[in-house]
Amino acid sequence: MKRAINIVLILWFSASFAQEKQEIFSVYFHVSAFDDLTPVPNVRSTYFKKYNLKATEANEIRNAAGEYLIVDATGIYLEKNKLLFITREQVRENSKYEMRDGYLFGVIKNDSVLTALDDEKYYFLVPTKTYLFQAGVGSSTIYQGLTTDEYLVVSPEPNEHFSCIYFRFKGGALDIAELNFDRAGCSLDNVKEKETITGDFNTYILTPTLVEWKLLYACFSAYDQYVLTN
Repeated sequence: MKRAINIVLILWFSASFAQEKQEIFSVYFHVSAFDDLTPVPNVRSTYFKKYNLKATEANEIRNAAGEYLIVDATGIYLEKNKLLFITREQVRENSKYEMRDGYLFGVIKNDSVLTALDDEKYYFLVPTKTYLFQAGVGSSTIYQGLTTDEYLVVSPEPNEHFSCIYFRFKGGALDIAELNFDRAGCSLDNVKEKETITGDFNTYILTPTLVEWKLLYACFSAYDQYVLTN
């Protein structure tokens, strides 16, 4: 899964890693890599809540735009506001749209959006929803992680292998993590069964055992952190 403009959570399932020699490589998982893991229908309902992106200097713009991660019975998804615009001419010439007291009707069904006019353009924010895991539908699968507060989401990739992200719930916080072999004690050598595909850079296809998975869980580093909304 690739990073995309206007999507909050950035899904790096085929992540690249740098080692001491600055070797660049990518990692995927074989279809049989998950045979010993325990699939679950969803995360525990205890965590069905709305989370804010953690307030940091690096996250100021994303937080200002409005960004949330929501966990509920439908799954785990990102919700953020996307900045769009429509011209005055489009509003005048298309009966679908109507401006009333600064609000634009016709963009969202049975609702309106607040606008800001600048140089013949009405700017407005539209909420978008992106699922990281959708319960009961979609191609991703969720497995119990190292503890009952941790979950592994597995998604198929175009190369017919699989990529993963890891969710850690702790107190009122939620970390979204990706594999990071730069962490101390983390090495590809921890997985005995792997295939190497050579090219411009090496691609490794891992098939961990259950014991090796327990080591790999510690190699997932948080790339985004969320906290419960007030």
